[in-house]
Amino acid sequence: MISHSKQWEFLKNKFEANQLAHAYVFLGQEGIGKKEFAKELVKFINRNVIARSDLAIEKETYPDLLMVRSAESDSSLKNEKDMMEIDISQIRAVNHFLSFKSYYGGYKAVIVENADRMNQEAQSCFLKTLEEPKGKTVILLISSKPGALLPTIFSRCQSVAFFPSEKYKASTQEQEALQELLGIMPAELAVKFQYAKKVNVDGDRFSAILKSLQRYFRDALLSSIGVESGGAMARQRYDIFKIKKIIRLIESLHEQISTTNANPKLALEILLMELF
Repeated sequence: MISHSKQWEFLKNKFEANQLAHAYVFLGQEGIGKKEFAKELVKFINRNVIARSDLAIEKETYPDLLMVRSAESDSSLKNEKDMMEIDISQIRAVNHFLSFKSYYGGYKAVIVENADRMNQEAQSCFLKTLEEPKGKTVILLISSKPGALLPTIFSRCQSVAFFPSEKYKASTQEQEALQELLGIMPAELAVKFQYAKKVNVDGDRFSAILKSLQRYFRDALLSSIGVESGGAMARQRYDIFKIKKIIRLIESLHEQISTTNANPKLALEILLMELF
């Protein structure tokens, strides 16, 4: 059973009207089924050739589908761990893959997981692929951090936003943190520093602050490109480039706090200065 029915109907109708774009960015938070949706879409648009064979797209043995993951980058393999990066060698492999005709006569498909992990060199290389699509090709970029993608990537892809199910609700801590921060964002620096000094950042509290801001500014970013409404204050106060910069900073601080002994109060001060 396909979840995200509105997105499915939109893309199904585009395909059946022969209006499927050559590249899409699937936007939305992690863990809501974007990758599974992408694989189901590839299966659907190639359903005729798959039905005539023993192809197993679920196990990713379909020769006209290439999956790109950061865990398979050269740096990751050399270091025996995921270096959180998609490198240029993988994008060159995409270009090589797309240079050949479809094995079964359907669509050649590429799914890039965590597309925001492409480094700058890889993204620049990928632009040529997006500028010069060949034949029946569909490229699906999956991202929960759209601010890390180059604007030129967005301009060459159609954006499709995915949302959590109605059952998902932000935690009480996140809701409370966001309400406090919405009042602090337009304040003077002195007020922000006073807030950072007094606010409780023990336990999961700082993580809740970062998550609330991350969701808020992602909503603002999606709204600014016309795929979601939300983050009204952020859209009025900051332009799209500033919003992307803030999202990157939040993600960086979250990683530092999670993996090092960084001071949460100092991290919050740095973030609040960026919101000036």
